[in-house]
Amino acid sequence: MTRKTETRPADGEWGLPSIDEALCTVCGRCVEVCPSFCIRRENGKPVIVSDGKFGCLACGHCMAMCPSGAVRVTGRGMTGNDVFPLPPPAARATPDALEGLLQARRSTRHYEDKPVERAIINRLLAMSSTAPMGFPPSPVGVVVVNGKERVQELAKDLAAAFRKWLFLGTPVGSVILRLMMDKRSVAMMRDFVLPVAKTIIEARKTNRDLLFYDAPCVILFHYPMKDTVDSTIACSFATMAAETLGLGSCMIGTVPPALQGDRTLKKKWGIPEKNFPSIAMTLGYPSVKFRNGIRRRFKSVEYV
Repeated sequence: MTRKTETRPADGEWGLPSIDEALCTVCGRCVEVCPSFCIRRENGKPVIVSDGKFGCLACGHCMAMCPSGAVRVTGRGMTGNDVFPLPPPAARATPDALEGLLQARRSTRHYEDKPVERAIINRLLAMSSTAPMGFPPSPVGVVVVNGKERVQELAKDLAAAFRKWLFLGTPVGSVILRLMMDKRSVAMMRDFVLPVAKTIIEARKTNRDLLFYDAPCVILFHYPMKDTVDSTIACSFATMAAETLGLGSCMIGTVPPALQGDRTLKKKWGIPEKNFPSIAMTLGYPSVKFRNGIRRRFKSVEYV
C-alpha cells in the first residue's frame, strides 16, 4: 500500500508512512487529515501515493487519527512508536488554569545559587518540543549550557565578541552600518544594541553578569535557516514549561548575533556550522517571588 516518491524536501528526506492492511478498518480518517495529500482513497482503501510534488511531512497526523494503530510513519526523526494516547480532557489545562500560568510567567533576572537538575531540564525540553513548527517535525536544535562555571565561561566569550561591535560606534563604523543596514536597523544598533553591549562589558569588570544574571543554566536554540521563528516559538514554550516546574527564565536576544558573527565561538559552543543561533534563554530557581501581575495589551487589535 506504499508507493515511493521521487521528490525530496529541503532537508533531503521525506517521511515513510505505511498502512498495515490487517489492522486498517478503512475508516478514511488518515485521508481526511493528511496535509500533504500523500494518503488517498483508491478503490475504497487508503493508499500512500505521490503526485511528484509532496511526500510525507512526518507530521504524524495520520497516526494521531488512526483508531486501530494501522498507520506508522518513520523518517525525518520520527519512529512508528512515537504515537501515544492523549491525556484525557480532565488532565489538560482549563482556560482559567492556562491564563493563570501565562499571567504568572515573568522574565526572571534573579536566581538562587542552586543548580538545575538534568532530569528537570530534560522534562522542560520534552514539554517545549511540542511547540508548533512551520515544517514538522522540528528542525530546531538545542544546546544546554549547564552549571554556573560553564555559563560564566560563555558569558566571558560573548563579552569578548561584544567588544568587536564597539567599532560600529566609531565614525568609520557608522558609515559601514549605514551601508549594511536600513535606517531602522542602524538606529536600533546605535541606540540600543551598542549601549547594551557596553553596559555588559563594563559590568564584567566588577564581576557582575548583566547578560545571564548569574543563572545556573543557559539554553541556546539554533535553526538551519535564517528564518528562526520556529526556534523562538520553542523558546516561548520553554519559558511556560519553566513556570510549571518552579523555575524562572528570561529570553536573551543579544546572544545569537554574537555567536553567528564568530565561527570559532559558534563551534566551541556546539552550534552546527550551517545553523543559525536563534535565541538564548536563562534558566534557574528564582530568588524573588512576584506578588502581582501586570496587565499587557497588544499595540492594536482590529477586526476586518
